[in-house]
Amino acid sequence: MVTGKRNYILLSLFDFLYLFAWSSTMAFFVIWTTQHLGISATKTGWLYAINAFIALTMQPFFGYISDKFGTKKSLIFLIVALLLPIGPFFIYVYAPLLVNSFWIGAVLGGIYLGIIFNSGCGVIDSYIDKISRRYSFEYGRVRMWGSLGWAAAAYIVGRNINENPNLSFWLASIAIVMAAVCFMLTKIEVTLEEEKMTSSLKAAHVFELAKNKQFWMLIIFTLFVTQIYDTYDQQFAQYFSMQFSSVDVGNKWYGTLASVQVCFETLFLGLMPWFVNRVGAKWALVIAGTIMSVRILGSAVPLGPVWIAAVKMMHAIEKPLILISVFKFIAQNFDHKLSSTIYLLVLFAASIATTVYSPIVGYLYDTIGFANAYIILGIISGIFTLFSVFSLRNSKDKVINLSQERESLA
Repeated sequence: MVTGKRNYILLSLFDFLYLFAWSSTMAFFVIWTTQHLGISATKTGWLYAINAFIALTMQPFFGYISDKFGTKKSLIFLIVALLLPIGPFFIYVYAPLLVNSFWIGAVLGGIYLGIIFNSGCGVIDSYIDKISRRYSFEYGRVRMWGSLGWAAAAYIVGRNINENPNLSFWLASIAIVMAAVCFMLTKIEVTLEEEKMTSSLKAAHVFELAKNKQFWMLIIFTLFVTQIYDTYDQQFAQYFSMQFSSVDVGNKWYGTLASVQVCFETLFLGLMPWFVNRVGAKWALVIAGTIMSVRILGSAVPLGPVWIAAVKMMHAIEKPLILISVFKFIAQNFDHKLSSTIYLLVLFAASIATTVYSPIVGYLYDTIGFANAYIILGIISGIFTLFSVFSLRNSKDKVINLSQERESLA
């Protein structure tokens, strides 16, 4: 089997299993904390904030180290090793601490989840993006299998969370064992040219980003569009379950809805690289921001569960758009040797925003209700999406030719 095809298949399986594990533990996190552990929406907001705050202290470091490692496997193996005990951690450590010693559990959980998910996802995504450019396949077509893994876990967990919430955590650990095997079987050649490029990377190169206007425009878009949206989405499952006669019924329907939504997300991930290359990364980001803003505002309209479910399905278009366009925007506007650093710095900004936004929005949910909070969030997101029309640069003519890049590294 050709090395590129082999790596595409194995990395697709790896991403499927990684996202399966992530979905198993975090897709129903708000339901697990509020309905099974009895934690309030405000405290759950604090959990998201603490997770994000601890992650933000790690992300710049992880980004720089990831670029220093290049396509070497060491950092990914470390993340996988830390992921292996995720099931026992949630069941025997995290849950008891959150119930009996909330703040200790919140900090310990924030450290662990910050490494394996909040920072780890950026390392894994940027690694797969590097390998995809190296072996001439699209990152989005690997990531679509990851979305399928998320959907599969959401469906299984949604059907069982009421009766057996711990099942999801055991499934996560099993998935990671299988992911480790898939990653071990990949064949990634580190060329002499790449060794020179990674060894030449200095911390000073990172600080030079502060002079780059487009870097700051991308950060502003992240802070006031994507993270407003992600904060809105954190407790959406709770809001959706409230549309039904009982939360148990709502939870089951949410599991089905989430799995269907991610199946469509998977389909669009396969199509979006073509679309983003056609319209350019800037306009893809603007379109994604518009969809986000419309979805947030649409959720505030009280038309019942069918309407809310329809609004949720917009995520199937928005998520692939933002994933593909961010990586392509970075590739078009910045030095490739800093690609992981820039992506993790974007996540760093996202973590800062989540740290600030989550408890505030959780408080709004408890005081003025979900719908009124959504109106506020939707207006903010819409304003900054309009700002991005004028602030982001359109570099469509600078799309990197994957085959040429591979030849330059060979």
